[in-house]
Amino acid sequence: MLEQILGDLITSVRGASAAIFVDGDGEAVVQAGAAEKDIKLLGAWKEIHLDSIKEITGRLGLGSVKAVLFSLDEGNELIVPVKPDYCLILFMSPYTDIRLAMSELDKAIDLVQKDIE
Repeated sequence: MLEQILGDLITSVRGASAAIFVDGDGEAVVQAGAAEKDIKLLGAWKEIHLDSIKEITGRLGLGSVKAVLFSLDEGNELIVPVKPDYCLILFMSPYTDIRLAMSELDKAIDLVQKDIE
C-alpha cells in the first residue's frame, strides 16, 4: 500500500521523479519512482537534516516543522515529517510547482498515517 501511495504522489505532481518514506533512523521503508541518484542515501542524509532542524526550531520556540525545502541546481527536495519518527521526501525538477507538491504531499501523508497505524 505504501508503494502505491508514493507512486500516486509522483504521478500527481508534475515534475516529481521519486519519493521515499524514511524512518527515524534514516532507513528507507519504501521508495517509488526513478531516480538517477541513490535516494536511500539521500533519504538518510535528509532525515538527519530534518532532525537537526526540528531540534533547533523547538529549542528556539519557533513551533513545529511542517516541511523543509532544499532547492538545488539539479532539482528540489521537499521533506515532510510524518509522525515523530518518519518523514516523506519528494524529489522534483527545479520547475515543479511547490504549492501543488505541498498539497499532494498533505494528501499522501494522511494516507500514509492511516496505513502505518
